[in-house]
Amino acid sequence: MLKTALIILFAILFFLSLTALLLYRRQVRGLAQQLKDLEPGSNQRLTCSVRDRNILSLCRLVNTYIDSQQKLVLQAREAEEKLKYTIASVSHDIRTPLTGASGYMQMAEKTEDPDKRKEYCRIVRGRLKDLEQLLDQLFLYTKLTSQEISLQMELVSLFPLVCEVLTGFYGKFQEQNREPSLDFQEEAIQIQGDSSQLKRVLGNLVSNSLSYGLGTLFIFQKGNTLTFSNKVKDPGSIDPDQMFVRFYRGDPSRNASKSSHAGLGLSIARELTQAMGGKIEARLHEDILEIVLTFQGISR
Repeated sequence: MLKTALIILFAILFFLSLTALLLYRRQVRGLAQQLKDLEPGSNQRLTCSVRDRNILSLCRLVNTYIDSQQKLVLQAREAEEKLKYTIASVSHDIRTPLTGASGYMQMAEKTEDPDKRKEYCRIVRGRLKDLEQLLDQLFLYTKLTSQEISLQMELVSLFPLVCEVLTGFYGKFQEQNREPSLDFQEEAIQIQGDSSQLKRVLGNLVSNSLSYGLGTLFIFQKGNTLTFSNKVKDPGSIDPDQMFVRFYRGDPSRNASKSSHAGLGLSIARELTQAMGGKIEARLHEDILEIVLTFQGISR
């Protein structure tokens, strides 16, 4: 009687084990088929019908791997779109001064008037200078985003540095019949930074005002902040949250052939300011645009 019971028990255990083995094999084949049918970049996930801890754990691990690969695919697509946009923007901005220089060079070759030829050559030199500045900006932006630029941090007197930068733009202020207005609470204030890169940041902000601003450029210092403030031509076209994005141009109606700006000036200013431990932000109050620099490590 005992022997019969043991045989029946073993038979039941064998049947259950065989059933479990068949279910496992069917589930493994199912997982393999799901993986085979999985399209690259698909959001589809593996499913399990066997409620076994080990099978479920394997399924979760595979799904986690699929998720990570999906993120890589999305990142690659995003990078590809950014690259296409960058190439299109750069090629357009490089082509603009080259086309202008070529056109005026042809006019200079055809004219017999020495005064006109001289004027055309002056314009060609200006277009080539624009191209040189554009390539310099692109090169610097590439170095900044790849963190290949080295900074020589030191205490820098801010007031004379701002005056030096403004002096370099004297001619352009005169051309636009505009002028800057300086208001420093502490002319002796010093900040931590790289003087040459600080000049580039300040120069880019002044250049941005000359390109898109109106009237007086107000520059005022209070504590550890330096604010650039001026009226803008078309406040409705400006998004302060996007101003420091590369290739952003606030005035959509701007004719690129009349400007050498590649929409990198404010992006470079942000990258350099952050690299020196500072912060830069933009605010728009009706038709008044403010760009605020916040410095670290000030000294009085």
